[in-house]
Amino acid sequence: MTLHIFNPDHDLVLAAGNDHFTPPKAARDLYADLGFLPALWAKAGDLVLVADAEAAYERLRHIKGRTKGVQLVDRNTLQRVLASGTITSNQLDIAPWGWDKNVKDLFAGIGVSEDVLPADRWLEDVRTISSRQWMSQNILPELVSRLNNLYPSKFIGTSFVVQSMAQLHTLLQENALVVVKAPWSSSGRGIRYIENKPDPSTEGWCANTIEKQGCITFEPYYNKIRDFGMEFNANADGSIDYLGLSIFKTSKRTYTGSLLATEDTKLEYLSQYIDVSILKAVSETITTMLSALLLNKYVGPLGIDMMLVKQEGTNNLAIHPCVEINLRRTMGHVALSLSPSPLEPQRLMSIDHSRGAYHLRLHTLSDGLLNTSIVRL
Repeated sequence: MTLHIFNPDHDLVLAAGNDHFTPPKAARDLYADLGFLPALWAKAGDLVLVADAEAAYERLRHIKGRTKGVQLVDRNTLQRVLASGTITSNQLDIAPWGWDKNVKDLFAGIGVSEDVLPADRWLEDVRTISSRQWMSQNILPELVSRLNNLYPSKFIGTSFVVQSMAQLHTLLQENALVVVKAPWSSSGRGIRYIENKPDPSTEGWCANTIEKQGCITFEPYYNKIRDFGMEFNANADGSIDYLGLSIFKTSKRTYTGSLLATEDTKLEYLSQYIDVSILKAVSETITTMLSALLLNKYVGPLGIDMMLVKQEGTNNLAIHPCVEINLRRTMGHVALSLSPSPLEPQRLMSIDHSRGAYHLRLHTLSDGLLNTSIVRL
């Protein structure tokens, strides 16, 4: 059986880069309110570790109805079960939202044997590959080059690793409007925009991030038309499975919702902007590249955020094929687990915070809304 957990503090743990990290209240509240999420893709007989099983069952029923044999358990219950030998560590496959030192320590503290938990060296590889620095140096340039060889001028995207304030100021002399990003951050918090020169607050943030995380990344500002992404799974044999498209929306760089629809409907939506036949080349090129890059370094779900951008001085659109790589499960994977059949209505999945709690909500849309409401994603 598989033991799942939704650990929304994952990106913050990677950014902290130490063995002892206390998640902020918002992350703790997300876990308390949405800890049931893995039950949406878990199989019969699997376990999902939640803060409060009774409350999690109630929230899950509002989303999916029957749980189909998935058991929600709290920490104390799981600890007792493992201590009694009713379930042993060797019977468990561990599947967190994302692997990091904190979640490994959590499972070890409950009584899961070290033998079934990843080595610290493997976790360091996950942290390294999750950084924007690694993406900037190892994926983006080669990916854009390969894709433009197939479809000239259809792809765009550059990123520079900046390791000093002097280097930043030099680059700013040649770029009027840019985006700088921390190597690791969560929910868009590690991103700043600079026009001509940084204000004192941004200057201090850049210097502090370089000191603490070793660098920042420096990118041109792109005129974004639409966010989307692709979801994958890395297998133990090195192969990469492409799982599907993710069409999502953000507010102030924070995720707020996704389109739940068939792959054909999502392709129809994107066809308003681009020739969607190009997307097959994108997914195939990514799977080829990641198969080599992730072999013996990562197994599990991952997602790549992309965007459609208007090319400067023209009305032509291009694809930025790798804005972020998330070496973990994503809300795009959640959306795929809730995708309707061709005979079911398309929906919007959203997360909001109201009445002191986080809520996952599903909004049904009629077919006639495809080109109106969903366009505003």
